[in-house]
Amino acid sequence: MNALIIGLGNIGLRHLEGLSNLEDSNLNVHLFDKSNDYISRFKNEFKNLEKKIKINFCSKIESLSKTDFDITIISTDATERIKILKHVAKNINSKLIIIEKPICNSVTDLNFLKKNKFHNVFVNFPGRYCNWHKEIKDKILKDYPNQIFQVDITERNLGIACNSSHFVDLIHSWIGQYPIKVDSSELSNWKKSKRDGYFDLDGTIKITFRNNHILRISSGPHYNSLKINITGNDGKNICFMDYEKGLATFEDKTFKKGNFNRNISSEDGIRYSRLQSESTNLLYNKLVNKDNEICNLETALKCYEKVLISFIKCWNKSYKTNFKQIMIT
Repeated sequence: MNALIIGLGNIGLRHLEGLSNLEDSNLNVHLFDKSNDYISRFKNEFKNLEKKIKINFCSKIESLSKTDFDITIISTDATERIKILKHVAKNINSKLIIIEKPICNSVTDLNFLKKNKFHNVFVNFPGRYCNWHKEIKDKILKDYPNQIFQVDITERNLGIACNSSHFVDLIHSWIGQYPIKVDSSELSNWKKSKRDGYFDLDGTIKITFRNNHILRISSGPHYNSLKINITGNDGKNICFMDYEKGLATFEDKTFKKGNFNRNISSEDGIRYSRLQSESTNLLYNKLVNKDNEICNLETALKCYEKVLISFIKCWNKSYKTNFKQIMIT
């Protein structure tokens, strides 16, 4: 099997770790990053992984067109992501392509993706297929099929602009509906994120789905670790998820986290990274078997479009600009 990872930040490294867990003695992984910084930073990790798999470091992206790939993973920042996708789709033969999220940060890229149909491109949302979330989803679908949900998500330094798409997709996977309205009026001023040159928000964003399901995502210094509270249309609590404790509590049952390993806080700038190293092999196997749990690009766009437009409007209102791209990743 030939695999390609473009973008060697923390998430790229976790994908590499996940691929190394595949039971494939012929696994050959090509790595490309336009900067050598991460290659130097992760040299010890690479040295250990090379004991398990063959790793090829590529200095020029043009050289990759000579190889046929089973899977390509694009884990660059959002500003570069669609530019890289265009190059891969045009110049590299890859059966499957995975991109990270947020999918993009500009109207131009958004419109390009809507116009062009990439049938072999999928978006990586680990929450869809980790065991803990699957148990919670199955319980919700079985016991609460006719409820109108209100989902409240809170965490200190959650990174609303960066991470909202995770939660929008999670709710979509439960209810099968898309956002129809986004209220960003309770978001605070923009602040610098931990990644140099990028920005994020505290406050609250309210996302309304079809059939009046509501998702509220809140971030600020008065919150603690990540928590999700789910209530029904009668106001009765359905489930309370505490990520620090790894518990999802329903009225009649509690699910303990399985492979959802959240020992790293979002303040480290590598949310979900450990989860990703545990689940990349699962992700690949599901893609090969055409498992519908994996989010295709069309679905991800329908979930993300109104959210991104809302962030852009929020930026332009704050700074009295007319930008069509904002620096979120």
